[in-house]
Amino acid sequence: MQLVTAPLGAMLALAATLAPPDCAVRLEAASEQLLLDRHAPIVLLAPGERALPASVAWYLARSSVDGAPASTIADAPGSCGESGCRDAHLRPRSDARGGAPERSEWTVYGHVFATADGGLALQYWFFYPFNDFHRLGDHEGDWEHVTVRLDAALRPIGAWYARHDVNAPGAWYAWRELEREGDHPVVLAARGSHASYADPGDVEWYDAACPTRRPAEAEGRRCAIWRTWDAACGGVLPTGGRERPRAGAGFVRFAGRWGSPGAPPGPAYQPGWCAGGVASTVDGPAGIGSIAATDGAER
Repeated sequence: MQLVTAPLGAMLALAATLAPPDCAVRLEAASEQLLLDRHAPIVLLAPGERALPASVAWYLARSSVDGAPASTIADAPGSCGESGCRDAHLRPRSDARGGAPERSEWTVYGHVFATADGGLALQYWFFYPFNDFHRLGDHEGDWEHVTVRLDAALRPIGAWYARHDVNAPGAWYAWRELEREGDHPVVLAARGSHASYADPGDVEWYDAACPTRRPAEAEGRRCAIWRTWDAACGGVLPTGGRERPRAGAGFVRFAGRWGSPGAPPGPAYQPGWCAGGVASTVDGPAGIGSIAATDGAER
């Protein structure tokens, strides 16, 4: 059988046309922030983690794109044209690889979209300037995520934990199975690769993570504790959808790579962006404002 191959340029062009669809839900800004903060995860970083998280702003301040300051993508497409800089890639300085030493720069990016059963998906994207993984597949611009699923009454029923190739949306856990601090699920971030796990017993043999999922024991096991909703740790910034991003989240429209040519694209151009939800922009559930303002019950 004759093997027919296409030119690399044509293959890349085809891949660009197959970008994941967009999805979002129209919510009042304060209600969206309340929901995201209520269920934002508590991340336990592995002992000896060298590749720390960072905010997008921190990374862009230490990067360039096509010879210009990378801050130009903050409201992309802007100077990138209608393509959203699809062929561009960020070039971070070497001092950006270790991530932000100040925890105030560890911002998490929250993407809210609808599910087919009338509920919501709360997706939390973590950004790490570098994937430092056994020198195999290392790359710049490491985006990882977990997704909390709410039913139509906005009660959490479980979460997807993305890891490596299982990322659209990820490994599923019922809410009762998860270790939690209140209504904040615990996430174990694997050292270097930053893959998300729910329990030390689930960690793949090639990954290393915090040996406990209990926050009260984590510091004693040399695991850094990242309460992502805490403003002192950067807080959660809502992104909105790719087509209509929230203020401060225009970077989600950037379709280029978040590092050298081998780096991945940003969250809105990854297959996990709308996975587990409805690929469209819809109105939020009726009465969401009053529901979001109430205290979450322990489940």
